[in-house]
Amino acid sequence: MKSLEESVVSVLGLGLLGGSLAWRLASKSAARGVAGWSRNPATVEAAAARGMITRACASAEECASLGDVIVLAVPVRSMLELSRSIVKSARRDAAVFDLGSTKREIGASLTTLWGDRYAGFHPMAGREKGGLENADPDLFVDAVCAVVPFPAVRPEFLTLARGLAEALGGRPFLVDPEEHDAAAGCVSHLPVLLSAALSLLAGRELENNPAVAMLAAGGFRDCTRVAAGPAWLGADMVTGNYEQLRRLAEDFKKILGELLSASPAELESRLSEAGANREALLQAKEERSRAP
Repeated sequence: MKSLEESVVSVLGLGLLGGSLAWRLASKSAARGVAGWSRNPATVEAAAARGMITRACASAEECASLGDVIVLAVPVRSMLELSRSIVKSARRDAAVFDLGSTKREIGASLTTLWGDRYAGFHPMAGREKGGLENADPDLFVDAVCAVVPFPAVRPEFLTLARGLAEALGGRPFLVDPEEHDAAAGCVSHLPVLLSAALSLLAGRELENNPAVAMLAAGGFRDCTRVAAGPAWLGADMVTGNYEQLRRLAEDFKKILGELLSASPAELESRLSEAGANREALLQAKEERSRAP
């Protein structure tokens, strides 16, 4: 198996994540070459003009055929269709990673198609606005990059995925597909829905109360930041992680009900507990990230 430095990396999908990944690898000469493709030819041209890729591809099949490593950076709902269209063009020994935010369902389908060449790869990084125009070669610096193995994957491809995470400036974290989706559902996917729900509620309230707009400040901006993200990404999260989100949403509603029915003393205690939980979670992440 070739090392990342010896490999051509083919990035299919040049949005925020795909563009940032390609740009990082190209700018740091972390791979022998970076081929790129997008459904919009203008996006490919822009990526080439900015030095984000070293080879502009006119078709997905062409891009896949060049890669020692293939990165699927399209919406989760498009990954299987795209994979079916390129699998015959891809090299038989090419590693295949996807950047989707959900893993269990799509990973099982991609494993059926790609076999022992496939592993999930999920960088925990992003921005409110998507698209190549918002790409950043430093987007993944210090970010946790989940490496998600499926039973068939060859160990050397997991090593390659870890190397990719490190080349991006991130921290590789090996995690089971079920654990990944449960955890991402809690700390990534559910917050998107809660942010969207609060934004929708505020819009409804604003229709009858203009003070809502005038009083919206830091708390509202912080709580609704991720509602400004790409709508397709939120839809991907719900579609690909529906069962976990249903479970988590029910638990959330239960906790909200408990807070609303608590006495002032009980509420103060629970809110203090919430603050402590937040700090403990962030500290645990930091400590684990520093561990060898």
